[in-house]
Amino acid sequence: MAVAEAGSVNRAARRLSLTQPAVTRRLQTLEAALGSVTLLDRTAKPPVLTPLGRQVLESCRRVLKAVTELEASASPGVPRGEFRIGVAHGLADLALSAPLDELRQRYPEVRLKISADWTIHLIEALRSGALDCAIGLVDDRTYTPTGVVAGALGTDELVVVAAKSFVPKIDRRRLELGELARQGWVLNPPGCGYRAAVQRAFDREGLALEITAEIFGHDLQLSLASRGAGLTIVPRSKLEASTYRHELKIIRSADLALQTTITLLHGNALGSVAPLVDWLHERMAEQFRR
Repeated sequence: MAVAEAGSVNRAARRLSLTQPAVTRRLQTLEAALGSVTLLDRTAKPPVLTPLGRQVLESCRRVLKAVTELEASASPGVPRGEFRIGVAHGLADLALSAPLDELRQRYPEVRLKISADWTIHLIEALRSGALDCAIGLVDDRTYTPTGVVAGALGTDELVVVAAKSFVPKIDRRRLELGELARQGWVLNPPGCGYRAAVQRAFDREGLALEITAEIFGHDLQLSLASRGAGLTIVPRSKLEASTYRHELKIIRSADLALQTTITLLHGNALGSVAPLVDWLHERMAEQFRR
């Protein structure tokens, strides 16, 4: 697990306070114990997990989680150990502020391990056991596999935004998608659900989506849009909180009337982290209500 998460034997050795040869020997012992299998492709630099190695990694996570559950059973009602949380890009400022600060104070014996990724990757990490829970952005196209539970925290409208100076060729309250296809777009890299939603809308109409800037981060996207670099799509709350909001305007389009649900995701069997997930869900839902 340490090799897979750290990305190399050297970094895993430092994490485990072992020498590199000691980690290598332990890996070889595990491979031999499982029937002389190959868990790492050592021809790659650094080595990467083989397909079998990825399956074994998921099993290892379940084994260590069971060990953690056993240790926690000796101190019922007192959550302790590692709590692994995933946060979707764009939600870090919301999730990593007050709620997690309060969680640290409330459960001082819990070690938080936080990672950020696209929601689709967070769901896969939940399924494989790499995360205990995740805060993601879910729409009606998001697939949640069996064993992953989704609880809504709040909703946010997605809006198409352009510079105040943008003047469409046809003056309408709601522009057709064909008019938006004549513009360049400032969007997140592939993997972003917002970008995928725009691409699906264009594909349905047989239109080409021209991306003029492929960058991560709403602030930078809104900055570029305000300077006429292209259209972008963001949650309304991000636009309203942006320092560029007075230099931008919302472009209405019936073909891009989108909404996203901020969602707490977790597995079916939470075990000792159940009180942590329940508290986090209640605290963040309260924050959204306010």
